[in-house]
Amino acid sequence: MSSPTITELEHDFMQSVTLNGLRPLAGERTIQALYYILRGRKTNQTLQDVHLFALYPYYRMIPRLLKEDWDKIVAALLQQGLIRLLPAPGEGRKPSFGMTEAGETYAAAGREKYRLGFWFQPFAGTEAAEPLDLFWRRLHLLVQTVSHLLANDLSFQPVVQDKQVQQWVKQRLARPEQRERWQEHLADELYRLLEPLPASVQEVVIARFSGAAQSGQTLTQLALHRREAPSYIQLQFRYGLARAMEALRSDSGRFPLLAELAGPSGGRERRLSESAEQTYALLRQGFSVEEIARRRRIKPSTVEDHLAEIALRCPEWDCSRFLPPALAERIVQACEQLGTSRLRVVKDHLGPDVSYLQIRLALARRKGGKTTWQTGIC
Repeated sequence: MSSPTITELEHDFMQSVTLNGLRPLAGERTIQALYYILRGRKTNQTLQDVHLFALYPYYRMIPRLLKEDWDKIVAALLQQGLIRLLPAPGEGRKPSFGMTEAGETYAAAGREKYRLGFWFQPFAGTEAAEPLDLFWRRLHLLVQTVSHLLANDLSFQPVVQDKQVQQWVKQRLARPEQRERWQEHLADELYRLLEPLPASVQEVVIARFSGAAQSGQTLTQLALHRREAPSYIQLQFRYGLARAMEALRSDSGRFPLLAELAGPSGGRERRLSESAEQTYALLRQGFSVEEIARRRRIKPSTVEDHLAEIALRCPEWDCSRFLPPALAERIVQACEQLGTSRLRVVKDHLGPDVSYLQIRLALARRKGGKTTWQTGIC
């Protein structure tokens, strides 16, 4: 029997990832919800779904996943009987889906085959995935530039076209003494950084670097060489970057140069959207939802969206003036009793005295079946 093609390998891996990502969403969300998670959409709904269903490893897992490719994956899962569509639970509500027994079996086999539990380990929150792209672009361009400096070749084409990244690298290499430090110590720091990683991950990261004597390989090139799905290689690469960032942040003294890539200026994306940040500033001054809406000339519903975002991303925020602890407990208990986190279902159960905002805040502060208001955070 002939070996599977790269396309077939990719198809199998993506089906495994998709089924495992869909499992906790079955009966709760639409199939499309996972697409937004895989792409890393930053809307409140997507971030709350990631939080509620503990889908952190899937967030921004495949940021360039095309809609047409996603539709093909879903169509194949339906055709093979691995998932089934469910009717909408009521007028104006979107249809969900269910996992079939065959789908559960396929998902379990995929988890074991691709060691998803292992590769997912660094991703315990959305903040783990968000900075990886910028971290890689800066590291990649630094390695390329220092390599060409060592070869006395300054006529190279930068592998990263982003002007802000180029400027960031130029600032690190602006003075002769800076360039000398990077040329002398970059290789040693890179070795210490990558050495703890699995050999297969080291190979992927090193192969993707470009330099004076090497052109970085694409995922497709690596896939052909290793006979693995391109997206599976991307998963291993992502794991390596996440572990590298962990090391740079937790043990920066061992990496005096590379630690700059993981510091405050090294790619930690803002926790909140710019608009939510402005709302948060007014919240800290004690303004109400209505006052913030008037001052900012936005709708109260938009301010409430910001509150849900703040509850998700800023654990230090005390939301007790909007959500008393006893009510938060009641909301979470209702969700557990109903077996759902659908807002309308929970709202109908709790009645008119509980607002959608309070339900959203309670769910935002719920993690792994536990809540955090007992600590005084809210």
